[in-house]
Amino acid sequence: MTLTNWEIAQLLTRWLLYFGISSVVGGLFAFCLLRHQSALLSRIKGYVRGGALVGVVATIAYFFILVGGTMEEGLWLMFDPMMVSIYWDSPAGSTLIANVIGYCLVIIASFTLGSDRAFSLWPFSRLSLMVASLGIASLIYSFSLTGHATAQAWYYQIIFFAHILIAAWWLGLLFPLWLVIRSATAEESNKVLEHFGKLAAYAVLVLIVCGAWMSFILTGWQGLFSTDYGFWLLVKLALVVAILAMAAYHKLHLVPLILERGNTTLIQKSILMEKMIASSILVVTAIFTTFVGPPVH
Repeated sequence: MTLTNWEIAQLLTRWLLYFGISSVVGGLFAFCLLRHQSALLSRIKGYVRGGALVGVVATIAYFFILVGGTMEEGLWLMFDPMMVSIYWDSPAGSTLIANVIGYCLVIIASFTLGSDRAFSLWPFSRLSLMVASLGIASLIYSFSLTGHATAQAWYYQIIFFAHILIAAWWLGLLFPLWLVIRSATAEESNKVLEHFGKLAAYAVLVLIVCGAWMSFILTGWQGLFSTDYGFWLLVKLALVVAILAMAAYHKLHLVPLILERGNTTLIQKSILMEKMIASSILVVTAIFTTFVGPPVH
């Protein structure tokens, strides 16, 4: 696959957009999961806000790069009023609006996040929970406006949303987990990872079932070795298998070792490696949603 400079810019901004969504979803949940780690909450709040700001900038940049890439005649065309107007009235414009609204709602919610901790360990006030939920719903909804999902039935859309939400939750939690392991005691780290492992076991099962079903609907599992879509699907599956193997290694081997040795260095390094694989999965997902469509079967 040979990409032009415009296509590379599209790929990069799309990746940053996915990074933003995973940071927001995983960060907001981490605020609940790690509510007993009061020293970390300000850093997790910064992680949520940082992810949202990256997402806003990437969303806006992607739209204008999409406009400029149409003619490939120079950067000035990115802001050509006629071309911008055409794209604004297309699904690309609707996606831009949904994403910007979603990220802005999350940023607004972050200002009241944790304000109720003086009275309860539950970090979300009713207002912040409602605003953050609307923000995440808007971000997830934006995925239904473009790409292969637009041609599918309503039940496909629901499973598609669940797949995105769980994937963002899992990948976005890796950084907060690394933070808590780095700064908390061995006992606290073990407790947090044990709790996360129980939640992840159910969530990952749903993620796999949803992903397998969607792949079958889109490809019939045909052309996996003869089409670009099949190739990238296999690459993504290989990365997912690798990250699942690492997650199982954490749960079954490294987490029990924390209490036994009182040392978290090994699992810190392993989670960083898991984060790198997660970033690679987002790159492949960006390729799927930007350049490669499912084959007709």
